[in-house]
Amino acid sequence: MYNKLEKFIEYLYQKDKSKKTIYTYKNDIKRFIEYFEKNKLEINTINMRKFKDYLLEALLLSPKTVNRNIIAIRQFLEYIHINNIDIKMIKIQEQGFLEDTLTNDEVIRMIKETEKMHDLRAKAFICTLYYTGMRVSEAISLLSEDINKDSIRILGKGGKYRDILIPKKLKNIWKDYMIVRENNSDKLFTGREGGISRFTALNIVKKYGHMAKIKKDKVYNHAFRHLYCLNLVDRGIPLDAIKDLAGHKNISTTIIYTRKSKKQLLDIINQF
Repeated sequence: MYNKLEKFIEYLYQKDKSKKTIYTYKNDIKRFIEYFEKNKLEINTINMRKFKDYLLEALLLSPKTVNRNIIAIRQFLEYIHINNIDIKMIKIQEQGFLEDTLTNDEVIRMIKETEKMHDLRAKAFICTLYYTGMRVSEAISLLSEDINKDSIRILGKGGKYRDILIPKKLKNIWKDYMIVRENNSDKLFTGREGGISRFTALNIVKKYGHMAKIKKDKVYNHAFRHLYCLNLVDRGIPLDAIKDLAGHKNISTTIIYTRKSKKQLLDIINQF
């Protein structure tokens, strides 16, 4: 299957697709091939639906990212003449409202669940995402020496550096976690074999989202970043500052967070 992928990549180059598109397609399709070969599955509609659930529930990818995967895989399967697969895209709200996003109350419920389980690592990790808006990949790359800093310079998406501000509340949570942290790596978040993987990190979020009885489609890897940006907007932080803090490439991405949900708009209108 991998040799077919390489031929498909050559085909995309011939079609004059951008390097970014080709890179993304290659990674998405490679993950698809690995999943099917590892689990020794036949490529059919039922197993494709299982793969879609895997992307959503195990990897906690956003609906938008899952749809991107589906588009890439559809084109690949069509290229290798597998045309009998019925895999539907996930419906995404396209209008100018922010609907069904993770809320502060829900994150607090998740944190309380970590406290019930005396899971200081999970609490520290969830709070890191919540209080900083970091990507999961950025959070797992933090070093133990970072815990006393007021700001941390991290390498983000696209190879760009940005400064992350660390509130006192989070530093105190980190210090509590350091008491029980396994000291086998220079990474802040560790497990038995050193720094935790992206998979372990996503499982932490998934586990406590489930324990807090939060809808599955609200708990994915970027959900905390969305909430972080919403909270900054609600506190009146200028959009250009939010753009820099979140590491957005374009201000148009940041502007999305100025939109309100239908319920929020109705509440405002009903106050007139």
